[in-house]
Amino acid sequence: MKSLIKFHKVINILIFISIILFCLSSCGMKAEQKSLTSQFELVDVLINQKQFKEAKKELKALQKKAFDSWAYLGIYRRYKLLGEDTLSENLLIKALKKNSENQELNAVLTKHFIDSGKIDQALDYAKKLKGGAYGSIYSEAVLRKAYNNQGKSEDLFDYFNKEEFYDIYLDAYQGSKNPLWLRNCAVYALTQGQLGLAGNLAPQIFADADDAYFWALVLYDSGNTFESLEAIEYSKRFLQDYKNKNIFKTSLIKQIALESDAYMAISQMEMAEKARQEIILNKDLLNIRKSEENLIPIIYTNSAIWAKNQELNDSCADLLFYVVNYYPDYVPALIQYADFAWESNQERREDDEIKALRKAGLATLEMEEYDNRRKIPLSDAIYRIDESLKRNKNPYLQIKKIDLDYKQKKNLTDKEKNRDLWNLLEVNYDDSPEFRTLLIQYSLNFLLSTKQYDDAWRLYKNYLEEVLTFDEKQTFWDSYISQMKGMELPMVEIGAWFAAYNELESESLRIYEYCVYESGGILDKDMISPYVSTSACMNLANIYYSLGKKEKAIELYGKAAGRESKNTIRSEIYYRIAEIYMALGDSKAALRAADYSRDLFPGNAKAGVLKDKILSK
Repeated sequence: MKSLIKFHKVINILIFISIILFCLSSCGMKAEQKSLTSQFELVDVLINQKQFKEAKKELKALQKKAFDSWAYLGIYRRYKLLGEDTLSENLLIKALKKNSENQELNAVLTKHFIDSGKIDQALDYAKKLKGGAYGSIYSEAVLRKAYNNQGKSEDLFDYFNKEEFYDIYLDAYQGSKNPLWLRNCAVYALTQGQLGLAGNLAPQIFADADDAYFWALVLYDSGNTFESLEAIEYSKRFLQDYKNKNIFKTSLIKQIALESDAYMAISQMEMAEKARQEIILNKDLLNIRKSEENLIPIIYTNSAIWAKNQELNDSCADLLFYVVNYYPDYVPALIQYADFAWESNQERREDDEIKALRKAGLATLEMEEYDNRRKIPLSDAIYRIDESLKRNKNPYLQIKKIDLDYKQKKNLTDKEKNRDLWNLLEVNYDDSPEFRTLLIQYSLNFLLSTKQYDDAWRLYKNYLEEVLTFDEKQTFWDSYISQMKGMELPMVEIGAWFAAYNELESESLRIYEYCVYESGGILDKDMISPYVSTSACMNLANIYYSLGKKEKAIELYGKAAGRESKNTIRSEIYYRIAEIYMALGDSKAALRAADYSRDLFPGNAKAGVLKDKILSK
């Protein structure tokens, strides 16, 4: 017991002595630091008085007393002020021999070598900064080395947009918080098709209007549409705070164009139109840059399509007329203008009651509105297309011209049109691939609409043999499915239709699911592709229903209705939803859907019959 007490006493004495020694050394360090501080102050006075030799002499004496990074960096900074680059460099090299892992000393020496153009020497010390607080300096050293090695013939973007630089950019961002580095990471991810990764890189806080707009684009492309809309709102707020808005690359028209697309992507068509109206109503008040002029016809044409689908024909005509006058070669507007001209000059079939009223010289308000409807001369639409084709041989306009020719030749039979199309395909065999593909697509749609299914299949199969390579070890459809990603989406949709027509259940399901969910490039969000047609969505929903997946069919029909702005098609979709609810025994939901279907398009007689059937139960 006594020996144990003695042992504890010895331990306590040792602890006490060590504490005293620590305190003494601590006091000594503080005293030494104070001494260095006073000597640094003396050197600073000498430098200010331009007594450079004396200052240099004092610094050399101080080197012998330096004991930590603070002291070494203090001496280094003053050597730099005196222009003594060699002495400052050697000082840090010597200091790092004592403490090679010190981050501050490594960072300062690396930066010193970078500024001196000694990139190879900089890299020797920069490696220890990777992934740390001074990672941005490491990134600078690597990028400068890469820039020096970059060949003159190689494009700078291609050279630096590589996987090997991804972590370099990330390090640089983490060290500097400069948003441009993070944007480099996002650009690399986007160009590699890694849309999810690009979206996940978006920061919580944006630096300015351009930064917020950039991330709004990234989030939109990665399928994070709601987050994209939030970023657009931030970008707008940043822009509003500056009187001189030209300091930013983004602008109100760019923001609104993206905002409109984002709203359409989440099926909020009314909100998309509301966004476009900000430009349409205030275009003359906006300072639109020349580089942004191309956005005007896009916005106006999208608004015209929306107006047409809402049967706002006067508004539609005004918008289209504006575009074809000021942007005479904007193809989508010319095509919409031609369609409006054709449809506005067609006379509807009238029942006996209306005929009797006309014979008696009477007219209802609805008849007067119809008679006074806005018309565009078809000759004007054709003239504008011809003039544009003289300037640019656009394949879409060439197809529209063919379509208008057929529509005008009312006496031309389907067989004659069929023969003419085959002749056009032969004559234009060696024409531009884009025009030929569009001509085949137009021909296929014509053949299918006139129920010439065998001829359509023959044409489609010939086309596939030209553009695909079929493996004898695989079935025709397995080989087709493995290559469909390289085809134009409308042609893949036609392939899906043929698979369904031939009752190939699994093949048609796979192809339609690719078209609807995968063709947009976003594979992890169960989102409808922005490029797929509404009819393809409806066909897939119908397949789901036939497979007993009724809830999945309702969900897809609902999404298709949300992205479609044409009320006649939306009415048909809600009619089908009503039928599924009836099959599920949910009469209330079926009645709601049938009711809405009839409200969207009162001429949908099927919806009216179904509604009466539900109410009679």
